[in-house]
Amino acid sequence: RVTLRAEAFGRPRLLADLTETIASQGAAVVSADVEPPREQRVRHTYTLQLPDATGLPALMRAMRRVPGVYDVTRAVRPVTTG
Repeated sequence: RVTLRAEAFGRPRLLADLTETIASQGAAVVSADVEPPREQRVRHTYTLQLPDATGLPALMRAMRRVPGVYDVTRAVRPVTTG
């Protein structure tokens, strides 16, 4: 599993385009979080299951090619205590 964060300019169909891109790369969305837009910018955080870790760079490049997306990075998952 890997958690990726996509920073983008908000627009209609952004969520659909990102999830379609993720699926086309063979990854499965385990969880997703979309933060409310701030100054026309939005942050999407996805936890993904990849069939093979070697596909991660290609997946990140594909996500960056989605119109409006200006950055995709690996996210540090917060440590939860319970």
